[in-house]
Amino acid sequence: MKVRPTYRHLNVLILLFAAAILFSAVQSLSAETLKLNLEEAIALGLSNSTAMQSKLIAVDSSRAGVKAAKSGYYPGLSASVSWTHYFAQSKSPTVSFLVGPDTLIAPGAYIFAQDPVTVMFDLTQPIYTFGRIKHGVQLATEGLHLAKMDLSEEERSLIVEIKRAFYGYLLAGEFVSVQEETLTQREDALRVAQERYEAGLVPDFEVLSAESDAENFKPEVISALNQVELALLAVMDLLNITDTEDYEIVLVGELNPVYFQFERQPLVDEAIENNYNLRQYRSSINFAQYQESLKRDEKKPFIGSFANYKLNSTFNTTTGANDYTNWDDILSVGVNVSIPLSALIPYSREYAEQSKASLDLAELRTSLNTIESSIKIGIDGILLKINEEEAKIKSSEKAVELASRLYDSASERFANGLLTRIELKEAEIRLNSARVGYLKSVFNYMNALFDLMDIVGLYEFDVDTRRSS
Repeated sequence: MKVRPTYRHLNVLILLFAAAILFSAVQSLSAETLKLNLEEAIALGLSNSTAMQSKLIAVDSSRAGVKAAKSGYYPGLSASVSWTHYFAQSKSPTVSFLVGPDTLIAPGAYIFAQDPVTVMFDLTQPIYTFGRIKHGVQLATEGLHLAKMDLSEEERSLIVEIKRAFYGYLLAGEFVSVQEETLTQREDALRVAQERYEAGLVPDFEVLSAESDAENFKPEVISALNQVELALLAVMDLLNITDTEDYEIVLVGELNPVYFQFERQPLVDEAIENNYNLRQYRSSINFAQYQESLKRDEKKPFIGSFANYKLNSTFNTTTGANDYTNWDDILSVGVNVSIPLSALIPYSREYAEQSKASLDLAELRTSLNTIESSIKIGIDGILLKINEEEAKIKSSEKAVELASRLYDSASERFANGLLTRIELKEAEIRLNSARVGYLKSVFNYMNALFDLMDIVGLYEFDVDTRRSS
């Protein structure tokens, strides 16, 4: 029913739009204007995002972490070479032995070489670790899952934020149009007042008042134009565009409400599965669970095998000279069983850490239901807000229609001298308020949709849920 956010999902979109943006930029730069629609802005924002690049690096790092954890299953091989120099060599004294009538003399000999060299190879292989390696791999795999989840959420949230800012820019543009039209209406009223004054139908007070109304409204137009610039800066910040000296960016789109038919339970189910905070919390539970298992495994034995092969250089015992052409070798193999006895003692560090890990896991599991409940309440509140703003939009549409008809009638009657300027101004203010109210209702409705996307964990809703207005 809903569209799930994944980075791979938008890879094709990004490539297609990147080409379109490049072509558009080449054409636009000659005219010093770069026009972007919403899809192009999203593709550009994703490709320029340094946060996305950082998350991608984190995913690669986590993959390396999984490989490092799995390496515990495989043999470990190390080699070393050592050379030692003795400044003073030890030499045994000459010894005489009396054997019957004969005397045997054992000449003195050097005990060790002056510059011995040792080459050694060590091979280790875990045989059975009672879950240590397995739970370490699970912990690293969960870290990779979390890194991918962070990447997916960064992508999804960036898309939604770009949409918010994009529609904020469109709202500011529409608001400028409303204010400029209101200023035009006041200038038209001034023109009519001048014509009637010149015809001797009204005093100059009417002209001065109409001119004052027009001048007093010009700051409103200036403020509206400034809001457009601020909204554009917000979009450019999200798109990571910093250098715009050679061209101007213009966002192209329409601020039209798109209505959806939502069902509460499917939204709740989707949120329980996709909500980032909830997924992150469940990942924390998995981390705590694997951590507890690792602490528990510390109480168990470790069984491993080892092999060592050593080459030692020899020497002449009579002269003490080193002989690097003849080597002694030693090969040793064995099995090592290590039992952490201290971990079995209740007041040991290992015992305390395992107890803490178990309590942390229990605390996380207890709080899970509270988070799910808050998400459900949040969805209910947003759905109420969506329904409220949708009703306001429909009411505002009718109000704009009535206010427009009222203003057209008032303008015609004012031109014929059947209505005072004050009454025309009231009709104009009523029309302006109705149009501004409509725009705000549309924007609030769109923001409520974006809030729903955030809490459910989506960047757009399936077209099947759309309905006509």
